[in-house]
Amino acid sequence: MSQQALSPRSAEPSRFHDDDWARGHVAAGFEPVANAFAATIRSGAALGAACTIIHRGETVVDLQGGWQDRSRQMAWQGDDIALVYSLTKGVTGMAAAVAVSRGLFAYEEPVADIWPEFAAQGKGAVTVGEALSEQAGLAAIDFKLTLDTMGDEDAICAAIARQKPNWTPGDYAGNHAYTLGWIASELIRRRDPQRRSLGRFFAEEIAAPLGIDVFIGLDESFDRSRIARIAGFGVPDLFLHHTTMPWPLTIRMCLPGTLAFRTLNNPLLLQGPGALDCEAFWRAGQGAAGGMASARGLAALYQVFAEGGERLGITRAVMNKISSGHRYPRKGLKDRILALDMYYSHGFEKPFADWEYARSRNAFGSFAVGGSLAYADPEDEVAYAWITNQLGTGKWDDPREKIVRDAFYACLENRS
Repeated sequence: MSQQALSPRSAEPSRFHDDDWARGHVAAGFEPVANAFAATIRSGAALGAACTIIHRGETVVDLQGGWQDRSRQMAWQGDDIALVYSLTKGVTGMAAAVAVSRGLFAYEEPVADIWPEFAAQGKGAVTVGEALSEQAGLAAIDFKLTLDTMGDEDAICAAIARQKPNWTPGDYAGNHAYTLGWIASELIRRRDPQRRSLGRFFAEEIAAPLGIDVFIGLDESFDRSRIARIAGFGVPDLFLHHTTMPWPLTIRMCLPGTLAFRTLNNPLLLQGPGALDCEAFWRAGQGAAGGMASARGLAALYQVFAEGGERLGITRAVMNKISSGHRYPRKGLKDRILALDMYYSHGFEKPFADWEYARSRNAFGSFAVGGSLAYADPEDEVAYAWITNQLGTGKWDDPREKIVRDAFYACLENRS
């Protein structure tokens, strides 16, 4: 079946075609990346997807394929955006890096020095770096999150401040699926002279100067026809279509009272992550799971960091901290939520023994539920973004994405 679109917007010029399963272009020598990308769309494994890769300042891959939604009436275009879930964490990590570089706060500074109420329940010694590295034990909070309350940062941050940690801070790390964004936003609001939220700070200090389609909180003026809609999954899919998600996590996500259930199912119970793809969540500005972005925008943003961060005023000291990574939790890398090892650091995920997503340990980025991945590798001078609107049920290294990344690195080896 051809991917000929049924909308005038599909008339965007293309420089690569593989029976219309992929649109866009690749640089000479990177044709295998386009073939791998097209294979994912052709197989039906992804409703739609987009991938942009920048190497040494050159966009060597810029591809889109598939459809915006299940009606298959509009093809995915190069400037389309989608809800990118936990890829938002990396975007928030970059906003925090800008704040630290400007002296608003330091990674080593106790959160309570900035936000005194946070010291409750034995959290007084938690540093900004620990909180942004998901070691604060605040993955699940005793606050009912709904689409109506997700945008009430004052109430949610008050709940976070009085929350008893889920574990002794610093002992472990665990996926702060939503709370990371609110913690980062409150840190910025408390120290920013204009008292801006994370979303506004990011929009005015990062997105606007760079001219990128990356948003933490979507303005009502944005053209909604450019949004690729999410095809999600429900609880039965976790069992019927089980892939690489650890079985302990799959089971705990379905058992009320477990830490995984309380962390991951608080907002919409068992409706699945696709239920977050709605106007209320797009606008909420949720800084851990609510970002909206194009692959081009994410790659352009990570490119600024891949080249050293100077365009955003990132200091060398901050870049060194991001590249080298935050210290491991005292009791190892086993994620208290995901039931597997994970290396969280300053808002990002870093490569480690079990997940070498880049060729260098200096890389930093984030992966998301459903398979999307975005990162920078300053050592290799690579900025990478692959996003999809068809949520898979695995963990990292989604096979639809990994074949594209593997093809890219094979081409990079051949080029060098």
